[in-house]
Amino acid sequence: YCEHRNLCAIRHDKFQLCALPAAVAHLNQIAARLEDEYAKLERHTMRPTRQALAAAIACAACATAQIDLADSAPSLKIRGVNLGGWLVLEKWIKPSLFKEWNAFDKKAPKDQWTYCEKLGKTECKKRLEKHWDAWVDESTIADLADAGITHVRIPIGHWITCNIDEEEPYVCGEWPYLQRVAGWCRDKDVAIWLDLHTAPGSQNGFDNSGRTGAATWDSSTGNVNRTLDVVRDVAERVRDDADLSAVVTGFGLLNEPDASIKYWRMLHYYEDAYAIIRDVLGKDVSVYVGDMFNPQSFNWFWTGPDAPQGPSNSAENVFLDSHIYACFVDDLKAMTPRQHVTQVCKFERDHVNQCCWDGMPPHATELKRFVGEWTAAYDQTPSPELEAYFEKHPRDLTPERFRFLQQFVLAQMMTYEATPEENLKYLPKKSIAGDFHGWFFWNFQMELDAYREWDYLRGVREGWIPKLERGVTVEAQTGTTCAELAAEASDCTTYVVDPFPKIPRWKGIPCVPPTKAEVVASFLLRALAVIGALALFAGGAYVVVVGAKKATSDCKRAMGYAPLNVELGRRKDFTRIDDAPPNLVDIDNPINIAA
Repeated sequence: YCEHRNLCAIRHDKFQLCALPAAVAHLNQIAARLEDEYAKLERHTMRPTRQALAAAIACAACATAQIDLADSAPSLKIRGVNLGGWLVLEKWIKPSLFKEWNAFDKKAPKDQWTYCEKLGKTECKKRLEKHWDAWVDESTIADLADAGITHVRIPIGHWITCNIDEEEPYVCGEWPYLQRVAGWCRDKDVAIWLDLHTAPGSQNGFDNSGRTGAATWDSSTGNVNRTLDVVRDVAERVRDDADLSAVVTGFGLLNEPDASIKYWRMLHYYEDAYAIIRDVLGKDVSVYVGDMFNPQSFNWFWTGPDAPQGPSNSAENVFLDSHIYACFVDDLKAMTPRQHVTQVCKFERDHVNQCCWDGMPPHATELKRFVGEWTAAYDQTPSPELEAYFEKHPRDLTPERFRFLQQFVLAQMMTYEATPEENLKYLPKKSIAGDFHGWFFWNFQMELDAYREWDYLRGVREGWIPKLERGVTVEAQTGTTCAELAAEASDCTTYVVDPFPKIPRWKGIPCVPPTKAEVVASFLLRALAVIGALALFAGGAYVVVVGAKKATSDCKRAMGYAPLNVELGRRKDFTRIDDAPPNLVDIDNPINIAA
């Protein structure tokens, strides 16, 4: 009972109780003193019943622990990984499934829809069953548990309960494999957060939605209602399965709905799906929703049972999920290691803290915060082009890059499970800090070396991801803080940063100090460049001035003016007007024309 809840069992002669790991020593001291008192009582005429005194001892111990350990509560935040590319295909995670097709052929399969469409349902199911059986096995869960992982987030397709329309090429059959993993998770005390990763019509147009292309989920009420049916079917199956009901402690209503999805339709869907989960699985299962890549837009949502908006805000045990990546934006990919760590410690922390608040002064709403996807990748964007580039140019794990990966990972772990007190150290002045409830790394493993930074288990094996101690904060375990990591990180890019695709005009910041000769050469080159630029400017100015003079002279000549010279003193040469009638023969003379 205790171990299943991440607690330690304390067994004494007179009583037993569960305790938080960090409280064990403290509670044992209290228990020893109380048992001495119990022995004294037994020697006197007062003989309280063992049951009553045992209860008193347990209550006193727990009460004392709550008071004395308020400032040293252990970390019981979510520390999870995603089992991505398993029940919902993503080509870049396991490209061997697609190896028979040219990756650069536009007609080749690129997601689960086109994969099954190309193979046909019979062959598709045959291949996927082998994949479902092998991609996640018992050793996977054991290795994750050994690394200190407390949760796994499992993406599932909307077809998992065989709710498949005739025109859809999907196949089902994943459920037995999900049940098997639930059994392994139960044995290793790892919780499962299911995540509805796809929806009819696609909620974002990404391959992780099942079908690449347009996001049309919200264009049809039928799509939305069918998604709600899937939520109910999955929830009922979880409720009726012993292993799943024991370990499924969270349910994601829809992964990464795009910002283009109709906002109000999205919120109404969240309300309806939440009601289904509560109806089927009760209040103990956490419900989480995607932030549509804009967490601030959820500040007024699910504020609490007393909100003026009405009963729709009475949700509880709910979370808002944000996904944070650095490797998809050129400005971030070009950063130095120190800038990357600072970006996490300060600016990503502030980004997560933008929600969820209500009222003035702001107070926290029912929506709690966690980061459902993040990674150690920082400078290279996944693509077939990157995979081809890596085949010809493998990337070594240099000591400089190894150390940065350590810093980058630790900074994100610390930030995404930070307490309000810790957050206040990094947020702007006068900020109100929220409590961050943990994280899920993407992904648990990858097939290609090109995606080393996305592979959690590989990071653990290679040492740039630490094995976490349950009940101990990352700061306490490593003896460092986010600010210290940023100060220690390199402020140059040599051997660490190599953006792909290449960023135009990006040269990086070299780490090796230049020699005197290089400094002199650099100065001379800069000086020559300045002189050359000035010469070009002077030459251009001369050409402009001479050209302007010539053009002016030509214009005056065309208008009948004589060329200017010193003798005329810049006077115009014109026909003298006297008493005689003007000579109108020379019609080119402007004076004659005027006359």
